[in-house]
Amino acid sequence: MSGAWKARLLAALMATTLVAGPAVARPIAWARTGDALTLDPHSQNEGPTHNLLQQIYEPLILREYTGKLQPTLAVSWKVTADPSVWEFKLRQGVHFHNGDPFDADDVVFSIERSLQPNSDMKAILSSVEAVTKVDDYTVHFKTKGPNPILPDQLTTIYIMDKEWSEANNTVTVEDYKARKDNFATRNANGTGPYVVVSREQDVKTVLKLFDDYWGKGQVPLGIETITYVTIKKDETRVAALLSGEVDFVQDMPVQDIERVQKTPGLRVNLGQENRSIFLGMNVGSADLQSDDVQAKNPFADKRVRQAINVAIDREGIRRAVMRNQSKP
Repeated sequence: MSGAWKARLLAALMATTLVAGPAVARPIAWARTGDALTLDPHSQNEGPTHNLLQQIYEPLILREYTGKLQPTLAVSWKVTADPSVWEFKLRQGVHFHNGDPFDADDVVFSIERSLQPNSDMKAILSSVEAVTKVDDYTVHFKTKGPNPILPDQLTTIYIMDKEWSEANNTVTVEDYKARKDNFATRNANGTGPYVVVSREQDVKTVLKLFDDYWGKGQVPLGIETITYVTIKKDETRVAALLSGEVDFVQDMPVQDIERVQKTPGLRVNLGQENRSIFLGMNVGSADLQSDDVQAKNPFADKRVRQAINVAIDREGIRRAVMRNQSKP
């Protein structure tokens, strides 16, 4: 399997890394500590939500596990003679799960939808001034000045079917904070490899392989059906894996890694994430409201920040807190 599709088909990848034996077309059960917050692809910028949605929807570009960008719904992209305009050539012959063809209208619609006030994705696209259709399979992104990292920023912006969204009154992103649902909250129509069969929020979501997926014949698709379940308690989730109730888990508690590694028939896949955990200090305020130093901000003093830097026992955190599952 190529790197792009290792990143893309998360469920298929993790199934083969945690369950011993050959990869065959079969159903698998995948457990996490939390569910996707919604199926509306532009509503929430959150890890478990993206995890599930990437099986259903697709962006223009994907990032494979080494960090390299890979063509998905866009086959190529470049900066035009105007350094503030990017041109994207789109993949032809792609269909949404309901059979509608994918084209530039869907890209323009999805980007504009992602910029709506209720969208949690709008900050990622803050540099975008406009997106326009050049022809059925070419779009231009106009940014507020040159933006060399625009392709990187599009890897979690999923493309929706404009016709389906209009027909189901879901042109506007759901108002998640006000708990105002729309049709896309519990229903989906993407171009990805899996179709939603059923969904019970915070309990179970069932996906099946999309018969008309454009990637068939280009990438291995050995997982026929995915049952995604939410098991909040660590001990219950690990017990489900050990008993065979589920085929693989994410959010493996660090204290259980060694036990799972020693269990016949199971394998733990370890690797670094592109996530950094850090302390952010308020250096800009004239006075900190949360301290007992009057009319002063200790963090504004470089020496205080240097002292905190020296005081942090990074190796102790790695060893005792992260159980060797971090890199200082």
